[in-house]
Amino acid sequence: MRTFIDVVLADALDQVRAAGVSVYTFAVYFDHESHALSVCVDTLENSRSTVASINEYNSKYFHKAVASGDLKGASLWQANIGRSLSLGDFHLVNVGRRDLPSNVKASPEFFVGLVQSLVSIESEVAALSSDPEALVFCCSGTGDEIEYCWSLGLDLPNQTIQRTPNGAAGR
Repeated sequence: MRTFIDVVLADALDQVRAAGVSVYTFAVYFDHESHALSVCVDTLENSRSTVASINEYNSKYFHKAVASGDLKGASLWQANIGRSLSLGDFHLVNVGRRDLPSNVKASPEFFVGLVQSLVSIESEVAALSSDPEALVFCCSGTGDEIEYCWSLGLDLPNQTIQRTPNGAAGR
């Protein structure tokens, strides 16, 4: 199982390097409907643009609900106050996509393996980010396409961020 996951992640990292983007959000995505695994990567610029678009859309309905005194309705149209986690709107979508082999089941152990595999490549992903302190990792879980989110543990031992010649960071 880990071998399959690691192949998807290695292929995705190669494609992200080739695209030359600065990674802001790195998500391992398990498509529950088609039983496929891939990576989605967003940049700061794309995330900001997506959030602005979502907020513009939501604002119309928020204000309409408030004007009619419907606070319950207004609560459904709140602003996004952070980054986009809308995988389909990411800068790179379904990178390294592979169908799950028939011998790999989407079990709780599979999702533990996903998170562990992603944790194991944090430093490689950080090397592709111009701002590793702002980098967020996401991973699908048994119930949601994004069930786990975390940032680098910059205070962990042996995790020193080093700048590469192009300004990206590494450890």
